[in-house]
Formats: sequence, C-alpha cells, structure tokens
Amino acid sequence: MTSVRPSSKDPLCCCEYENADGERSHILQCCCDCLALDEAFDRCLTCNSVSSSTMQRVVETLSDRCRIPWIDGKGAVKAKLDIVVPIVAIPLALMFATISVAATVATFICLPLFMLTFYRIWRRLGNRQTSFFYVWALTSVIFSYFVFISFVIPFREILLWENLILFSSFALMFYMLFKVKKNPGRLLTVVRRRPDLLANSDFVHGDSDSAEEGRRDSKKYGGQGSEFSMSYDTPTLAEKDVKWIDSRPIRGGKLVTWCDSCNFKRPPRSGHCTICESCITIRDHHCVWVNNCIGANNHRSFLAAMLLFIFCGSYGSHLTLTTICTPEMYYDWLLLPNDCRFLYANFDTAISVVTVCYTLIAVTIMSVGLLYQVVLISQNTTSQELHQASMRGMVWMGLFAFNNVHNHGIVANWAEFLFHHSRKTSGHIAL
Repeated sequence: MTSVRPSSKDPLCCCEYENADGERSHILQCCCDCLALDEAFDRCLTCNSVSSSTMQRVVETLSDRCRIPWIDGKGAVKAKLDIVVPIVAIPLALMFATISVAATVATFICLPLFMLTFYRIWRRLGNRQTSFFYVWALTSVIFSYFVFISFVIPFREILLWENLILFSSFALMFYMLFKVKKNPGRLLTVVRRRPDLLANSDFVHGDSDSAEEGRRDSKKYGGQGSEFSMSYDTPTLAEKDVKWIDSRPIRGGKLVTWCDSCNFKRPPRSGHCTICESCITIRDHHCVWVNNCIGANNHRSFLAAMLLFIFCGSYGSHLTLTTICTPEMYYDWLLLPNDCRFLYANFDTAISVVTVCYTLIAVTIMSVGLLYQVVLISQNTTSQELHQASMRGMVWMGLFAFNNVHNHGIVANWAEFLFHHSRKTSGHIAL
C-alpha cells in the first residue's frame, strides 16, 4: 500500500488521514514502511543500544499513525498515546489479574516494568512534557473508587457514615490536586533589580494576581518589568565563594545565578525546570504524577494531597477487606479481616482484592514520598537544595544537609511552611 497526495476535492473516509508528510494514508498502514521501527528492532535483536534519534523517530511515527476512525469527513483523528494507553492498560491489567493468584503476581511484576520502560524512553527523549504519568495516576484513583462503588458497596456491609467519610476525603483530595495543578510560582513578573527585593523571594509568586502585582511594582520602582520578562543587569555567572547550600548550581565553588534558558538572574531558593521550561520560586521538584512543578504556591497543597491519598487508599482498602473477607472484632472496637479464602471464586471479590493490592502498593510508595517530604520540611530545605548539597558533599545519610542557613529548628520550619505565604530566604545570601 502506498501513500498518495490527498486532493482537496476528495473527502477523507473514516479510516483515512493526512499524515505528517501531507500524504493520504490509511490506519491499516500503521505497521508499513516504518524504517525507524525496523532499525530499532534490528538493534534490539543484535543486543545493541537504540540511539535517542531513532527512538524519537519511532515515537513520532507511532504518534502520527495511531488513529481513531471518525465520520466527520476529515478522516481518522490522532490518538494521544500518553493519554489513551493508561486509560486502556490499567482496567485491562487489573481485570486480567482476577484470573488467579499467579495472574495477579504476573500483573504486578509487569506493570512496574512497563512504567519503567516508558520512563527510560521519556528520559532519553529529553524529559519533554507528557501526560502519561498524570493520566496513569488519575485513572488508577478513579478506577479504584469505581470498583469500590460498584462491587464493594453492594455487599451492604459498609455503614453510611463510613461511606461519607471516604467520599468526602476523596473529593477533598481532588480539590487539593486541582490546587497543585495551578501555577507553582513561575518567575514571570518582576521589577528592575533591587537588592532589597532580591533578598526575599516573596516578591514573585506567579499566582493569579502576579500580573497586576508586577504592573504596580513597575510603577512604584520605575522599572520596565512585564508579565513575561524579567529586567536585570548584565549576566553574572559567578558571584562569590559559597559555603552554604543553595538551590542554584555551583561551579568551581562559585554560585551561578544567571539562567541562560530564561535569560535573567534567579533569586535565592529558585530553580529552573527543563520540563516546565521556566524558573520556579522555592522549587522543590517536578512531579510527573501531577505533571507540574512543586514550588512556593502549591507545596502545601501537594503535601495535603499526599496525606489524603494515603488516608483514602488505606481506609478504602480496610473497608473492602472487612467486607469481602469474614471480619473479626478485636478489643471490642477494631474490625480486621480474618478469613480471606475463595476470593477468586467470582469476579466481584476477585476485582476487589486485586484493586486493594494495587492500592496498597501505591499507598506504600506514597508513604515513602511523604516521609521524605517531612524530613525536608523539618529542616527547611527542598529536594533541589538537597540535590545540590549532595553534589558538594554537604549531606549526611543522604537526607540531612548541613550548613543550611534556612534551618531555624523543626517547630519554626513547620510554622513557616504552614502559615507563611512563601518560605523565606536568608538575607545574607541574597545575591
């Protein structure tokens, strides 16, 4: 089958489309004439590594050829693989796991390998923006709650107040996720360089009022700041010897404050994200599970969402197990599952127990992440600052940074994190 140039007078049928080269093609040709895919398979069969350029061509070809038939006369529409694959893979994988215990074990071995493979491909392609991990997390949460509503509640063993607690926590978690997805604190609007402003990163938050604040600051200080640019003096790559930890990179003992990508001088505790392609104030890290950076504006919401996820997963799993298994009361108040045999005898109990296993694995991983965040907040540091400190040998046990000028004690650190609009910067390092 060969591709031909489409004519403007000829409408496309439901299974045809115009490919990236502007040629009429058919969805049945998705596996034809793919030189990049052939090259990738050849190198894999000969135990050679696949180059990043070849992998990128394979991904681009797959993205262009994966189409869904449509009837609007414009041909088949392109399917976004990073959205479609998680939505299809998770329900199918969990339903396959209901066949037997062996199928469950095989599923929970293959799913991490599949995600790890995608993660490595994503890293090799340059950490470009992708919704794969976010859609995976969202689909997992929604499908787990759907199983709870559809297969566990019909047993009529769960009380109304228990269901209301879980539903309220579930709704609150999604509200916190909505807040996390908002602007993390992109450095978009500032005024002309002033030492007193650079001494405190509170002057930029990138929230919904940032544009208006920038215009007011520009008028107040006579600067030329705008919504999309920063106005500073000429670039300064190395300021002075640095003996403390800092989120900005250190080269040869010198602090690099100029961001070549954003073309401005970064204030203290800020960092550049290559995925978001912007600098973030009080940047912690880029979370692929929410497809957004965690910074000054959304760090508290991120921590709350983690707590609610752990609670919903743990409480929902407890309610499910005490429903599908024969429960037993301990100490006149603690209800625990006792007899969990024959769970694979029918689909209702099988899908419930498989979903519980999947949820508890996710809860365990999230608990480790929450503990890591607690350690960081307790010493008033961020993941990016800890990473920079570890590169300079200023970390103990991989978790505790010394020469941390932001650390004012556990109580003061948590009070600042919970109640201050933005975490502060020590004045004597405002470069």
